[in-house]
Amino acid sequence: MLYRYIYIIGMSTAFRIAFNLIKNKERIHKYITQSLVVEKEKATLRSELVSAELSFLRSQINPHFLFNSLNSIYNRIRKKDQVSAEYLMALADLMQYALQPKTSTDSVLLESELEHISNYMKLQRIRYSRDISFHISIDDRNLKIIPFLLITLIENVFQHGDLRDEQTPPLIEISASREELVLRTMNSIRPDQRPGNGMGLVNTLKRLELYYPDKYILEYFSEQNIFYLKLQLKLK
Repeated sequence: MLYRYIYIIGMSTAFRIAFNLIKNKERIHKYITQSLVVEKEKATLRSELVSAELSFLRSQINPHFLFNSLNSIYNRIRKKDQVSAEYLMALADLMQYALQPKTSTDSVLLESELEHISNYMKLQRIRYSRDISFHISIDDRNLKIIPFLLITLIENVFQHGDLRDEQTPPLIEISASREELVLRTMNSIRPDQRPGNGMGLVNTLKRLELYYPDKYILEYFSEQNIFYLKLQLKLK
């Protein structure tokens, strides 16, 4: 009876150990599988971003021809209409920056990115002839950021905002100090606003999560027909 009892206890213990080993092996396998899926998703996202950028670049007419033509037009009109000439130059600078050979993984000087945004704002002010509150404050000009991150959020102001609302003119503020960037936007919502696919915000969130994990806070909401957005981003 004693030997039988020891035999039963031994077999039960061995079975329990084997069962636990199998469960642990399953947990490890599941963890490895999840890790591989995450890495695959990141690799796919990087590939999609690069492919989208390359497709954009390939779709352009010869950039050198375009910029030479714009410079020729600028030289012809600057003596007669200096204001129009300056706006034409802003358009040329805007397009040249967008077509510069860079990948979405490159970092650029924040100062260069803000200059690009300033040229964009010049053209929007001509287009809408409205009061647009636009302010930039930057302490550290050596900070870097991935390109075209902020412009997507700013474009939403003009794509979805009601720029005819004189009571609530669009507001765009960008500040950078102590290695942190803050972008704030505010705009009335267009009464004829059509539901969009939200791809601008979705892609921005993907890029933030990919290149600045745990270093950003992006908040946005609507209240009384006004859309508010705030991005806080650690650049180092």
